[in-house]
Amino acid sequence: MRVFLSVLLLLLPALCFGQAAKQNDNQITIGTKETLHSTILKEDREIWVYVPKSSDVHTRYPVMYLLDGKDFFHSVTGMVDEMSSVGKMPKMIVVGILSKDRGSELTPTPSKFSRDGMVDPDFKNSGRGEKFISFIQKELMPFVESRYRTAPYRMFVGHSLGGLTVLHALVNHPALFNSYVAIDPSVWWNGHLITKQAQKAFSQKEYANKNLYYAASNTMEKGMDTVRVIKDTVYANGNVRNHFQFRDILRKSKNLVWTWKYYPEDNHSSVPLPAGYDALRFLFKKYELDKNLNDPTITVEYIKDHYKAVSAMMQYPVLPSAGTVNALGYISLGNKRYDKAYQFFKLNLDNYPADGNLHDSMGDYYVAIGDKKKAMEAFRKALSLEEVAETRRKLKQLEAGQ
Repeated sequence: MRVFLSVLLLLLPALCFGQAAKQNDNQITIGTKETLHSTILKEDREIWVYVPKSSDVHTRYPVMYLLDGKDFFHSVTGMVDEMSSVGKMPKMIVVGILSKDRGSELTPTPSKFSRDGMVDPDFKNSGRGEKFISFIQKELMPFVESRYRTAPYRMFVGHSLGGLTVLHALVNHPALFNSYVAIDPSVWWNGHLITKQAQKAFSQKEYANKNLYYAASNTMEKGMDTVRVIKDTVYANGNVRNHFQFRDILRKSKNLVWTWKYYPEDNHSSVPLPAGYDALRFLFKKYELDKNLNDPTITVEYIKDHYKAVSAMMQYPVLPSAGTVNALGYISLGNKRYDKAYQFFKLNLDNYPADGNLHDSMGDYYVAIGDKKKAMEAFRKALSLEEVAETRRKLKQLEAGQ
């Protein structure tokens, strides 16, 4: 039963939706609220943290730092949970950073003016973005990395002024994150300063192993199209025009892996949801196996080679998924390809020797080939690591038949 459920959950991933949620009576919890004191900002800051559900206490996860966390935490963690459960991307920790004064901390330079050129009271304290980035780098990241099992991969995601902050980090602090997601960023800020900075930075700086997803929404007047908008001068069409201009600058970047996408059916408020999904698909497009698990051509070498490529993409060593390899072992076992089954089970044990379930799986292999002695050894090893009723039952059955 234990094995059956493991394989079933892998092969029918739709059943895994919501695995990160922890149910307690009538409440469902998807994250944890944390508070840290910032010496740099001279105040307490609240963050929301989502951690993937996993029985492996040794697993470390890449981290997404999400601006305007209160607004986007639920939708983004839901996407991350679902997409990782079906193998489209790695499981990730999501850190939602709650805003206190967006006009202050999400603007990199001082300016009193909105896009329309009018003085805006929301920007009376603008220009503290550098201090905010310093808080993330010197206080928030160490806080997260000291409390959670983090891997050395960081993603930065922001919308609107948050998207401006993401671009500011990419242009001025490219080493801080591995990937950047700017959703309808406010590139108009302070006389399009970020566009001017990007034009210089992209032509001079090396952006190898850095990734950007840039999303632009449709805020044009009705009847306007994307061909005419580039030469248009109407104020209402300025945002879309600005995004196309930034795309032209991206084309001159050095080794930056990027994509730019326009969403004709979405406005500034609705674009974060589809853009967030598309960004994750783009950034992790090489993460998923390109073969169905039932494909008989899948070998241990194929799995190893795939995860070498994944490791290169993530820029740290990534072991093959224990669940995927275990499923391949049972598929081979069911097809009576015993040598192949053994190779998959052995690969898992080499990578995760302290996982009792994988020793249990090897026990099933030995039962299938009729080696009761080794099967009992495997089940005993599994039980020494974790007491599981189904494993105990199988061991007793073998002992009774001796």
